[in-house]
Amino acid sequence: MRSISDVLATVIMTGVLIGLLTITLAYSYLVGYQNTYKAEYLYYRQLMLSLATNIYYVLNGGEYTVTYPSSTMSLGYRVAGFIRVYVNSSSNPSANIPCYTLTAASYSLPSAGSTYIYGGLNPVVNDTRLIPSVREFYENNSARIELDTCRVYAGVQATFDRLGSFYYFNLMVVSLNPVLSPGGGFAEVYSSSSTQSFFSNVYNLTIVLKNPASTTTLVLGPRDIYSQYTGGPVTVSLTVINVTVVIH
Repeated sequence: MRSISDVLATVIMTGVLIGLLTITLAYSYLVGYQNTYKAEYLYYRQLMLSLATNIYYVLNGGEYTVTYPSSTMSLGYRVAGFIRVYVNSSSNPSANIPCYTLTAASYSLPSAGSTYIYGGLNPVVNDTRLIPSVREFYENNSARIELDTCRVYAGVQATFDRLGSFYYFNLMVVSLNPVLSPGGGFAEVYSSSSTQSFFSNVYNLTIVLKNPASTTTLVLGPRDIYSQYTGGPVTVSLTVINVTVVIH
């Protein structure tokens, strides 16, 4: 009887050890994959930051190429906003620019809040390096990283004399143009074209802006662009730079 009891004890102990080993291996497997998901997400996070900081050089005639892995994530895009510029109460916009974004999503990471890791939600900036922004958020059961350029750069010169106030608004909008191309694992970024328009004796300047990160459509006037604007005619230079992003 004792030998039978010893055999049963051995069998039970062996089963327990096998069960514990199975659980340990399964946990290690899941942790290993979770670390892989996290590492890939962090790679795409750095990729977006790198793109954002280098768009400044692209605007000045440079080109930029980034590489990325494609295990569980990939680089994509969507259109999620617009910028429309109206001059002197015209019902037709002088410029109508769709706001495309570059985006990457992971369906294997826990939810997190929305936060900007580069730039911000400001619709008007006075530094071209702040035209791009990068945001982390959670949407459709996925942790996402998104880059957009849906804001207006404004450089303002004001002149005051006995005849009144005169303003020169130098406005710039960067329009991302994503293009899907055969291949894989890299993206090319370059400035493909630009247009420049001039408007003089502008008494009513309106910019309607819908940012991808906001549910609200903003309507901006001269005082939103330049807080010290006191009224009077404005000369406007509007430059739209098309930045092509070829996603392979």
